[in-house]
Amino acid sequence: MDIFKKKFVCSSIVITVVLIMFNAVSVFAGQLGGQVFFRGGATHLSNDRGHELFTDTEPISVTPSNDDNGDWYVGAGLDIPLTKLGPGSLLGEVMVEYAQFSNKRVVSAVGTVATGSTLYAETQIAELNVVIAPKYRFEQFGPVRPWIIPIGLAFMVNSPPSNTTTYLDIGLHHAVGIEYVVTPLVSIGLDIRYTNALGFTGGDIQGTSLDDTEVDYLTYGAYVGVNF
Repeated sequence: MDIFKKKFVCSSIVITVVLIMFNAVSVFAGQLGGQVFFRGGATHLSNDRGHELFTDTEPISVTPSNDDNGDWYVGAGLDIPLTKLGPGSLLGEVMVEYAQFSNKRVVSAVGTVATGSTLYAETQIAELNVVIAPKYRFEQFGPVRPWIIPIGLAFMVNSPPSNTTTYLDIGLHHAVGIEYVVTPLVSIGLDIRYTNALGFTGGDIQGTSLDDTEVDYLTYGAYVGVNF
């Protein structure tokens, strides 16, 4: 009986500690004002990248152009609380995003050049975007919290490279959104973001029909935030 009593006492202590910790997390969650969030939704590329050398081997390709300008994205980020400002909070956001715009089976530039034969491959047109930005969140509406990023700095990696084989760019990032605090721990929200590339991917290739690469794009979708 002593063994059963000891097990009962130990189990009771463990359950009590877990309940106290859970209650403490529930009380203090969100008090710092920070958040880790996970995003997903749709994309729209301002100018499609069809008829480029590495996207569909233009001008020698006879297949349909890899010219879709919208598909999907997934991303995640961290909002770091900086200070209370007016009716809301000023946050520092660090966000990483993968956006895909087109995905077709086309003539492969690398395969064709390497072998001298017309080889086909599924080729994705995508962007990896890392954003650092100030974010202002309005907090006077209770659980409903609109927010805005007036301007942020974006570091952009293009895949495949531009016609001049350049794949890095920088840009300006703008965003608006609104979220609802479901519990102190969890928020759900909607956002729209636009990244304006500054155009360091190279220009036209003289004597050809190959234009410069433009990678301004829009995303819109939903996210789930874990508050701290």
